[in-house]
Amino acid sequence: MATGTAKAKGQGSAKPTPTPTPAPIRDVTRLRDLKVGVRDLIMLDPHTIKIEKGFNCRDYRLPENHDHLDELKKSIKSKGVQIPLLVRFDAESKQAILVDGECRLRAVLELIREGTEIASVPVAQVPGNNPADRLAISLTANTGKPLSKWESGAGFQRLVNYGWDVDRISEELGFTEKFIREAIELADAPDDVKMLLSERAVTPSLALYHLRRTGSGAGKAVREAADQAKASGKKIAKAPKKVPVQTPVIEPKRVSMAATVTDPDNLADAIRDLLADADLEQSKPDGEYEWMEITVDKIKLAEVARLVGMSGWWDRDRGEGGGVPAAVDGAVITGRRG
Repeated sequence: MATGTAKAKGQGSAKPTPTPTPAPIRDVTRLRDLKVGVRDLIMLDPHTIKIEKGFNCRDYRLPENHDHLDELKKSIKSKGVQIPLLVRFDAESKQAILVDGECRLRAVLELIREGTEIASVPVAQVPGNNPADRLAISLTANTGKPLSKWESGAGFQRLVNYGWDVDRISEELGFTEKFIREAIELADAPDDVKMLLSERAVTPSLALYHLRRTGSGAGKAVREAADQAKASGKKIAKAPKKVPVQTPVIEPKRVSMAATVTDPDNLADAIRDLLADADLEQSKPDGEYEWMEITVDKIKLAEVARLVGMSGWWDRDRGEGGGVPAAVDGAVITGRRG
């Protein structure tokens, strides 16, 4: 009979497990003695922190957010800013750009205008090169008042526009796919529906029920349901029971936009630098002008405007135009050379 140590099929000889070296015993007399790392906090003048227009998913038109700011002001006036704001450093403008903590910053600035002396607020720096990653940080920072479901949905849709699918959003941000899909649907709801949701007059499931049935006309139906619930003594209107479950298709949203540029020769290079898969069509003669068209995704139009000298924009589908917007999730940019 063979003797010896048995080993599993396909495995080599077992190696002895090294005995871990015990951590040295040290005296703990203060909190810093327990640290395993250090993260620097910086004190900044709140006036020097820039709020990036359109970045925050929170809707400050809603009454619930007004109430939250009022409560924050009371707390900050009494105890100061307890939770650091998250900022990124923009090397080009040499500014601190807010990533998380807009409610706290708004409350501080309002208090200063009202006469409260606040010289500085604590901030922590976060990476800021990728706009999708910055947005993910803001959606998962877990500080202050949580975003409503429909506010989160606006952020989820922007991540989809950046190229993330629902699976990736769920995996990296920790939300269920069902929550993400419903939140994106609610983000598209008319403003009157969002107002009723904010007032807690209706449930999100009721809003979804009518949005799926009537689309943009859901406002009237949701208001009627809220009024009926109130008349019958109920605090909140709920969706009918046994409503069939629908799984909406989540796709990137595109904005069709034409923009006149002063230096169209540089347009292709500028786009290629910002986005590897830019789709450049051939230049097309048009009378005395020459046009070139590029389809753009996942970039800030303002960055292109700065690089190519864009003077304005024109939405061909809506027949509207204006100055250069702060950002869009997709665009069709048309350069013209006279």
